[in-house]
Amino acid sequence: MKHQKMNCAVLGALVAVGMMGVASQAQATQAIFTPGYCSGATATDGLTVGNVTLNSMISNDCYGVVGGNINSAADVNGLNLTWGNNWAYLDSTDASNATWMGLEFTVAAPTTTGGNWTLTGTDTNGSFPLNFPVALDFVVALKASDRYALWGFDNVVVDGTDGGTFTIVFENKGGQIPNLSHMTVFGREAGAGSIAAIPEPETYAMLLAGLGLVGFAARRKLS
Repeated sequence: MKHQKMNCAVLGALVAVGMMGVASQAQATQAIFTPGYCSGATATDGLTVGNVTLNSMISNDCYGVVGGNINSAADVNGLNLTWGNNWAYLDSTDASNATWMGLEFTVAAPTTTGGNWTLTGTDTNGSFPLNFPVALDFVVALKASDRYALWGFDNVVVDGTDGGTFTIVFENKGGQIPNLSHMTVFGREAGAGSIAAIPEPETYAMLLAGLGLVGFAARRKLS
């Protein structure tokens, strides 16, 4: 009986240790997301403004990586981005599109790690605004695995035959680049907010050179 009790105690201890191991492994594999902005150099997983283009233009800013899913205007507006709110859902590659201010957009993209995507539009309200061509702000969301990231475009003129390129750079839990699950596009009228643009290195160089010339001119004036 004494040996039986000891065996039960040992078995219980082994089970407890095993459960602790499973729990710690689950914690280790659980993803921790700390999204940030490309404009502030706080975006994670190697995101850059050039990962998504629209009409041959790179995005003005990007944000991510965010855990979860994104499908509706409430999802993107709920992030309280520095780009402002008032975003309207336009279309997603895995859902139906919506009519917004008389315009209907259809987005298409391959379920791969990158490629070309298209944004076609139809004017459904005749001469009443909005009409193509029109200047709009856009947010393009790339959802892959259990996470997504956003790219913002400021004041882009579209005519209904638009598109660009995309590249997924963030990894899944297994350390692999996942295929696109779906692309979702949101829009608003241009001027409803501002999406920070990242100056190119040449812009910084020109700015520094300009400041240097101003300082030189000021010193000459004082002398």
